[in-house]
Amino acid sequence: MTGHQTPCRTSAWHNMLVSRKCSSTLLLFILAALLLVAGSLLVAGCGSDQTDATVESIPMRIVSTAPANTEMLFALGLGERVVGVTSLDDYPPEAAKIAKIGDFQPNPEAIVALDPDLVVGYSGNEEALAPIKTAGTPVLILNPATVAQIYTDITTVGAATGATGQATELVESIKAQMKSVGDAAAAAGDSPKVFFAVDNTLWTAGPGSFVDELLTLAHATNVAATPGADGAAAQPYYQFAPEQLVAADPDVILLPGSFYKSAEEFSADPRFAGLRAVKEGRVLVIDDVTVTRPGPRIADGLKVLAMAIHPGAF
Repeated sequence: MTGHQTPCRTSAWHNMLVSRKCSSTLLLFILAALLLVAGSLLVAGCGSDQTDATVESIPMRIVSTAPANTEMLFALGLGERVVGVTSLDDYPPEAAKIAKIGDFQPNPEAIVALDPDLVVGYSGNEEALAPIKTAGTPVLILNPATVAQIYTDITTVGAATGATGQATELVESIKAQMKSVGDAAAAAGDSPKVFFAVDNTLWTAGPGSFVDELLTLAHATNVAATPGADGAAAQPYYQFAPEQLVAADPDVILLPGSFYKSAEEFSADPRFAGLRAVKEGRVLVIDDVTVTRPGPRIADGLKVLAMAIHPGAF
């Protein structure tokens, strides 16, 4: 997933929700995209396709087609080389000043106009980026489905941009942060049952998603990681039925700030009045953008989860 305000999920949820500034109209597009992606990219647990780029010299003009990619480039110290980003890129703040090349799908003409020598794309962009690749510009396609693949992508981008040392340092730093947060969460002792909502229609993250992996690292039991009452297998991203949530009766419910202004919006639903999390006041609105964006702030995302699940441990 690519993470931002209002899951606008194109591929692998386009960096797990590219901007979350979508209107309700776009929600229909989101759900349609999810149906297409779930059966191919996510269920297959595919990682990044890094075979499309052959970089013969250090690129000095780089275009990014997804927010997580942009964050990665800046975290590697390459911000001054980034000449194009999407209109959905909201971090770091410097990205706002860079030329825009599209939103969920990049605009090939806008990219060509910037004369890049490397395009760092995302799975789902392949068709739009085909003319760029055909013209001879290296195109690197990323699609991390796991935390390990996020590390691999950082290493790959570092190698492609001449920032190998920076990539190694960044990965080691993230791993150290992940361990620190995970150790603190584990020290809490318990492993509460958690339901992580991706939107306001009970879409959630199951096994095979890096969000499920983060929940495990946060010392939580993801209720979406087990088959439903009908025996259907849990998927990396899928929609829970209200009765499934009632049957799971989680200890903690985490709501996306991209969709909810307050926990009361959920808790007021009479269908969920009897849930343990509702009764005990453990329905929380969190920063889902940081959690669901597969980039260099993934340790920050883990901490968001861990602090919500184990508030006394931090």
